[in-house]
Amino acid sequence: MSQSASEPAPEPPAESGETSGGTCLAPLDFSGACLVAKLEPSQPPADPAPAPNPAALADLLVTHSFGDTAVLLPSAATVRRVILDTVRAQHRIAGRPKRRELLVCAGDAPLPPEFSGDAEVSRMPDEIGAIRAAVGPKTAGLFVAPVRLAAGIEMLPGSFLAELREAADEYGLALIFDETAAGLGRTGMAFAHEWTGVTPDLMLVEEGAGLSLAALVLTAKWARGLPGALPVVAGEALASAAQVLETAFAPGFEGRVQALGWLLEDRLATLRYRRADLFSGLVGTGLAQGLVCTVPPDDLAARLAGAGLITRPLGQVLAVLPPLTVTEAEISAAADMLERVVAELEPATP
Repeated sequence: MSQSASEPAPEPPAESGETSGGTCLAPLDFSGACLVAKLEPSQPPADPAPAPNPAALADLLVTHSFGDTAVLLPSAATVRRVILDTVRAQHRIAGRPKRRELLVCAGDAPLPPEFSGDAEVSRMPDEIGAIRAAVGPKTAGLFVAPVRLAAGIEMLPGSFLAELREAADEYGLALIFDETAAGLGRTGMAFAHEWTGVTPDLMLVEEGAGLSLAALVLTAKWARGLPGALPVVAGEALASAAQVLETAFAPGFEGRVQALGWLLEDRLATLRYRRADLFSGLVGTGLAQGLVCTVPPDDLAARLAGAGLITRPLGQVLAVLPPLTVTEAEISAAADMLERVVAELEPATP
C-alpha cells in the first residue's frame, strides 16, 4: 500500500500540514500497519547509510525509558520467551528457585503461543483481588499490556496498574508491561504506561509491521537473569528500527503527537455526535483512537477502503491508527473521507 511521503523527522504541528504538492496522497493507511510512512517507490533511494549500531539503538531505549538495560531481539515471540527465562533465572539467583509461575492479564485476547504452551503460565482476570489470591510461593511475576488492541482500544486504568505494582513489590514479583500495542509514542508519550505514572520492572517493546524487531527493557536487578546467549538481529531489521526509534524519540515528538491527537479526536468526536445512530462513543488517545460503533464496523471499514482510507475494525471499534509521521493535512483528509462515507449511510436502526 503506498503511503504519502511524510518527512521522518517530526515537525511542529503548525508546519506539518502539507505533503508533496500541498495535497494528501490516497490511499491513506490509518490501520496501524506501520509506524513510519515510507517513501514512494518512484523516489530515488537515499545514499546507503552505515548499518546502525545495536548498542546505540539499545541506548536510545534506555535513555527514554525507566530501564537500565535494553536488548534487541528478532521478534516479540522471542522476547516473551526471554522474559520467562530471565524472571525465573533472577529468582533462582536470589535463592527462590521455585518461583517460576507467571500470571498474565490478557483481557479478551488469547495467550500468545509462547505463554499458552507453558504449564507454569496462568491467565488472570483484570481484578486485583483474584490476582492477589492467585499469588503463591511459586509466583514469579505479573504480565499485563497497559493498552490492548484485541477487541477494541482498551486503555487499562492507572489505578489497576498501580495495584499490580503494589502487589509485585509486596510479594517480590516482577511486574512486566507489554507495550506492543501503543508504545513508541503512539499515545503521545514514549510509552503508554507513562500516562499512569506506574513503572514496570521489564517491558516488551514492539509494534507490528512498523518495527521489524522487538526489544526487552529492564532494570539492573532483573537484568542479572538475562540468558548468556541471545539471538542476533538482522542488519535490515536494525536499519528499519533505527528510523522508527529516531522518529519516536526525536525532540518535540511527544508534543507533536499530542497536538495531532487532539486534532484527530476533535474530528472524530464531531462525527460521533453528528451520527449518534452509528457511533456510541470515542476511545483512545493520541494517534490510537477509534469510534465505538453501534453495529459491527467491518462494512464501514470496507467502504472507507474503497474511498481511499484504510482503517482497522477491532470488535465494535473502528480503529484509526495513523503512522507516527502523519501530518495535519493527512488527518484532515482522512476525516473528510470518513465524513463523506458516513454521510452516504442510512440511519442505523435501533
